Order: sequence, then structure tokens, then C-alpha cells
Amino acid sequence: MAITNNENENSPQQSPSPGQSGPLQADDLKMSAVILTLAEPLLKKYGTDAKRAESIIALAIAAWNKAMFPAESQAGFEKTVIDIAVPSDGSAESVGVVIEVMELIEDRRKKLFPKLRVVIANYDLQVSQGRLTLNVGSAPIPASG
Repeated sequence: MAITNNENENSPQQSPSPGQSGPLQADDLKMSAVILTLAEPLLKKYGTDAKRAESIIALAIAAWNKAMFPAESQAGFEKTVIDIAVPSDGSAESVGVVIEVMELIEDRRKKLFPKLRVVIANYDLQVSQGRLTLNVGSAPIPASG
């Protein structure tokens, strides 16, 4: 599946630099490229159809946003994601898959974009004729203090 990324008019146009040092904000990177970079191994291995690709991107964005929450709020956010992603009669295996995907994305985020502090407010994913196009609306998280 071919992958492209786009940003809203006011979004950054620069490609990501994995592992870049110094504080990063939305002005530094295209968040669609960041999400696609994080999800790339999963998309290559499991994104064989539109539904799977959509699920991978949704979980990657959820994992990204979870990491932007304070540590004490992350478990509650993850539970909400699981409640949405897994039907109430879903299996423990399905819950485990959601958790595993989110942990993989978080591990890649820590390695590739550890200083980027941006929340994803909305996104639009189009899958057509084997091509995946992601548009992301994001906002920087204000510095605390």
C-alpha cells in the first residue's frame, strides 16, 4: 500500500528528523509524516487492506496522544481507547493486541521523536486504490511552568 501525507493549510511543511535534539514543536514537523513513520512497521506487516490500515493509524494516533497526557492520566486514556476499539464482547486477545500496538508506537515515539510535544486534534485518512493519504490537524502543547 503506497503512503502519502498531507497537512492542513496552517500545518508545518518540513519532514521529520528522527531523534532530532532540542525541543520540537508543531512548526518543526509534519505530524502526518511523524505518525506514518511510527506506524510504518505495522503498516508494512499488517496493513494489507484498508480496514487494517485505518485501525493501525487510529491506534498510532491514540498512542501518540496518550503519551502527551500526564503519567497519572495515561491509564485512564488507554482504557477509553480499549473501550472504543474492542467491542464489549471482544476477547482478551483483542485487548492485548490494542495494548501491544500502543506500546510499540510509544517505544518508537520515545526513540524517534522524544522531545516532540504536540497533540493531534483531528485527522483524515483516505485509502483508495491501494494508496493511503493521511491529513493531520495538530497543536503544540504549551510549556508548563
